Amino acid sequence: MEYLAYSQMFIAQEEASGNTKYNLPQPQFNWKKLLKSSAWLALAGVGVLFAAVTQIQVSSAAYVKTNGSCLRVRSGPSSNYSYVDCVPNGATLPAIERYENGFARLSTGRYVFARWIGDRPSNRPVTRPGGVGGTVILTPGSKGLLVRDLQIALGNLRVDGIYGQETVSRVRSFQQSKGLLVDGVVGPETRSALGI
Repeated sequence: MEYLAYSQMFIAQEEASGNTKYNLPQPQFNWKKLLKSSAWLALAGVGVLFAAVTQIQVSSAAYVKTNGSCLRVRSGPSSNYSYVDCVPNGATLPAIERYENGFARLSTGRYVFARWIGDRPSNRPVTRPGGVGGTVILTPGSKGLLVRDLQIALGNLRVDGIYGQETVSRVRSFQQSKGLLVDGVVGPETRSALGI
């Protein structure tokens, strides 16, 4: 009994002094073995690499590289969409998110024709036949955004997108004032003189 009493007193004193040691099992992991044998780690590495390459491709700088004209920024991935801005040759474009239907979607949610994007800054025009987006010749009866551009460039003209008699007269006057062939047709030389 006496032994029991002394044992209880010893245990109480040890607990009060904080000298109690418990022998709990210690978990042991072999991290090297776990890392070597884990297929998930290989997949995660490939995923990180893919994400990094994608970000590098998307975030690499892009520049306008036209024949000297500005590059039209459109609201959708087609020339049927209206254009909302025009970026000058050599300017830096916002980040490109993806390519769609021959157009690049910019981080602003707008689109530009992918053919006229370069990876180096340069104000020197490229020599591709047909100008930005192909050869454009506007004749009486033409309709659309290009006619609107023409009417805006001529100034003091009703902007309706229809190449009517009033527009023909203004084009002829402009051609005569610039020493161009006066035919009322807007071809490459007249477009260049108008800056469109």
